[in-house]
Amino acid sequence: MAQDKPEQLVSPSKGISSAINPTSEAADVLSVTMRKELAGFTLDMTFTVPCGLTVLFGPSGAGKSLTLQSIAGLFPLQEARIELGGTVWHDSERGLYLPPQRRHTGYVPQNYALFPHLTVEQNIAFGLKVHGRQGGKRRNQRVSELLELMQLRNLEQRRPAQLSGGQQQRVALARALARDPALLLLDEPFSSLDAAVRETLREEMRALHERVHVPIVLVTHDAVEARMLADTLVVIEQGRVLQVGTPDEIFRSPITRMVADLIGMSPSWTGAMRGPISRTSSGRQIITLQTADLSLCADISATMPVETGQTLEFSIRTDEIYIFSDNSDKKSIESINPQIQSMTLVPGVVLRDRSMGTFHNITVQLETGQTLDIPLMAREMHNLLVGIGSPVVVVIPASAVQVFEREKGSRKLDATDTPTLPIQTSQQTPNVTASHRFNPQRG
Repeated sequence: MAQDKPEQLVSPSKGISSAINPTSEAADVLSVTMRKELAGFTLDMTFTVPCGLTVLFGPSGAGKSLTLQSIAGLFPLQEARIELGGTVWHDSERGLYLPPQRRHTGYVPQNYALFPHLTVEQNIAFGLKVHGRQGGKRRNQRVSELLELMQLRNLEQRRPAQLSGGQQQRVALARALARDPALLLLDEPFSSLDAAVRETLREEMRALHERVHVPIVLVTHDAVEARMLADTLVVIEQGRVLQVGTPDEIFRSPITRMVADLIGMSPSWTGAMRGPISRTSSGRQIITLQTADLSLCADISATMPVETGQTLEFSIRTDEIYIFSDNSDKKSIESINPQIQSMTLVPGVVLRDRSMGTFHNITVQLETGQTLDIPLMAREMHNLLVGIGSPVVVVIPASAVQVFEREKGSRKLDATDTPTLPIQTSQQTPNVTASHRFNPQRG
């Protein structure tokens, strides 16, 4: 859809208008820097993301909704620079400020804020009418287009109380889209819906974004939702940004323990680094982590500072673990992806097998006493020919071990810290394991 040209910026301190022209470097970017001191809370956010579908993800009270309101111009800030597509909306240093009605955003709050006395058709048309953007004939045509786009045909004369939660959300989105916004802001759009409706509307949201080509910033505290919807994920906690990246980058490689906890990669381990550091062909570091009498290889970035004896926090991505029956020969185990340069092998026994339709979640007790839950496709489970009580060999690639960077303000761990040996009993799929060197010939 065509977007209106952003209006000139208002400088309240000088009473003049200033035009900021987009630059080619910033034409497809949303850049946000803001700071606001509140009672017992500081909002201190900085992130730059491509103009796709951006998800602000974090727990309740992290500052996600305040960030969304600040982008829309609905929340006063002490310090800020907000820029979309090269056009500055707010720059406190220069005294530039574009008020909410001139930012051309479509804002959908958590409760949708539909007018209860207006029909579906009237709610959608309200934005166009208020802003005087289109005449009656064009307005009716635009409303008709949005009714079709949002699958609201035959509901035009209903009032919000006569609609389901999913239908109310579609009306709110249609109203937000009515004036061709430069940016669509959605605050927890699925939080009040039941699970089945949520799943359907998540899929519709992706499809809608592909059709309308409007940048979206969406707030959620649901990790599944964040991973499913986001082009770019911004992880937020306690009013600050912890990590920015694609969903795959963040869910596969959270840079700190706090991020790992938020995305469900928990609990974490601590282990002391032992022995020399080796390098992969791509320059990454391969280190050995020792926790009590267990050791395993870990693949870390080339720039992460580590030293012998240093205690590090880490987790394991169990979906990257391999399992073999105990009678597998060395050749079978060595047939694992040849790109895996380092791995640790651990003997264990299957304690539980929970079938979940197309996949299984099996619990393996390692020789050293720790347990871990490992997800397997039903076909993999069938081919293994193992069941409860069966001995197995667990293979942990070094690349499956996620070592966390030390968080700012946290105490530096050292070799005197007591290693933590978690016993996994949750029915959820954890990302922890324990291991030691194992000779395949043993079986």
